[in-house]
Amino acid sequence: MRLLSITTFFWVLLGYLLVVYSDKIPAPFKTKVLDFNYVLYTHKTLQITVDNAFIYVGLFCLLIEIYKAATTKNFNSLESLFSIVVAIIYLILFITTKFAHNSTFLMLTVMAFIDGLGGFIIELNAAHRDVIFGK
Repeated sequence: MRLLSITTFFWVLLGYLLVVYSDKIPAPFKTKVLDFNYVLYTHKTLQITVDNAFIYVGLFCLLIEIYKAATTKNFNSLESLFSIVVAIIYLILFITTKFAHNSTFLMLTVMAFIDGLGGFIIELNAAHRDVIFGK
């Protein structure tokens, strides 16, 4: 399995664990990443925190994974299986650990399951088109 064939949600999970176990950040998920002061038309501020950034990165990774599954020429069920395994790891961490029991991690878990199931669905649809019945 190549490095690029590993699901991007695995890297998001590693980044999440890195932030959780980082000793340098006292309250890691409420730290501001971007602070747009008076950029909006209504002269209000827009603050993006670390937990918001994880959701945005997760959405981008979901887009990448759907693109990878839809455009690949050679179908590899191991990639979809690994995506499901990563989604199950997300679910186990959400249920059993305290640091993952929040809405941000729940959203990442749902995105990981969409990635895994979407890969299988796209592979099955592509396989149906490749098989010719009755000839």
